[in-house]
Amino acid sequence: MPRVRAVQPAATTDNTATTVLSSSSSNADAFCPDPYPSQSDSPSSSSSVRDGVDPTSLLTEASACVLDDIDRHRQRMLALLPAFSSPAGAGARAEPLSRWLSGFGVGWVLDMDASGSGGGAERLPRREVGRRVRAWAQALGTMERVFRLRHRELTVKQVEALGELAAASAGAMLRLARAVAALESSPSKLLAALDVYVPVSEAFPVLGRMFSWGPSHPVSAAVGDTLAALVDAARSCGRDLRAFVRSHYPWRMPQGGEVHPCVGFWMGYFRCMLRNRISLCFVLGRNGDGDGEDAPPPLAQGAEGGFGLVTELISCLEAVLEEKSTALAFPGLRQVFMLNNTLAIMRRAVRSDLKLFLPPGWVRERDERMAGYIKGYMDASWVPVVARLDYAGGTKPSAVLRRRTTSSRLSAFYSALENACSAQRCWKVPNPVV
Repeated sequence: MPRVRAVQPAATTDNTATTVLSSSSSNADAFCPDPYPSQSDSPSSSSSVRDGVDPTSLLTEASACVLDDIDRHRQRMLALLPAFSSPAGAGARAEPLSRWLSGFGVGWVLDMDASGSGGGAERLPRREVGRRVRAWAQALGTMERVFRLRHRELTVKQVEALGELAAASAGAMLRLARAVAALESSPSKLLAALDVYVPVSEAFPVLGRMFSWGPSHPVSAAVGDTLAALVDAARSCGRDLRAFVRSHYPWRMPQGGEVHPCVGFWMGYFRCMLRNRISLCFVLGRNGDGDGEDAPPPLAQGAEGGFGLVTELISCLEAVLEEKSTALAFPGLRQVFMLNNTLAIMRRAVRSDLKLFLPPGWVRERDERMAGYIKGYMDASWVPVVARLDYAGGTKPSAVLRRRTTSSRLSAFYSALENACSAQRCWKVPNPVV
């Protein structure tokens, strides 16, 4: 039998990578958060105070910090408004705009290519671009809240200057969105496009209504073009997802039958896809465009409006694992490998929000598969060993012959048993309960 070792499946723990963008790197663990926090990390529901700290006091302090931060940005805004109230050109406003954006930590957007041809984002490390996307989204939300207070203690001319500042800021912030849309197709680009699509589709229309930007306003037109580019980019990546599952992750097979690292990677990736569920449904769903070759993958009806795409991609991952298992040297090891990986997939699905999008009977089907893998392992690894004890003669042997035959059978059995144990000594069963 394989040596039972309490080896936990590798789990990705870096939440910073949920918005990774670089298409040149294959280190997928960078954007898969750990879906299973340890018990000690879980908040306790039995007590409202932990380690002598009242959580309500933390919330109060956090709210106060947010208000102080917004007030600080408002003071900066008032100081910069004179630069946007004069009829000076864009050159005179460049330095104040840079200081305004730098105050939110996103002054680097001005260095991106305004045409949206990548803007250098494709040359940045995956984690750095992901960090910039998060900083960009946070800055855009804060900026919107600051602009929302424009009528308080502002004159008419100041409101007009604020509109100019908002338009300049919005145009600069759109550069990142266009750069994301221009990245090379990759799994991380899909997540990035969805992450950027949400604030662009929500915050910019609010700014448009706030400052009465009509459809012909440069910012409104740029927003429409950018959203269309993000949708096209996401749909292109969506069409490539099945190919990504087969080829994007390094498929080096573990020789002990343990859980393949790609399982944690892709199951975490599928969870990240569902983070922006409404946008995912709109971007990748069929919107009456027909069933042509360029149509995005279908989103089937299911529990909670579930996505058929999710279960289809999980099935694709399982199929690839089955195909790759043929590279393992021993038939019994293939069964152990599939047993471990099927259980890992099932647990990651049912212990996360992915369970809301699984069809009825999905778990039962995997349970039946695992029972089949266990039987297949026994048949491939131990039935041939036990068969050495069977007497193959057609007639009843004499006592002498029976002793000789028994001795021969036992010798063959012990030899086969030793060979099987030697071969399976390094095989791993991360979940010995199975």
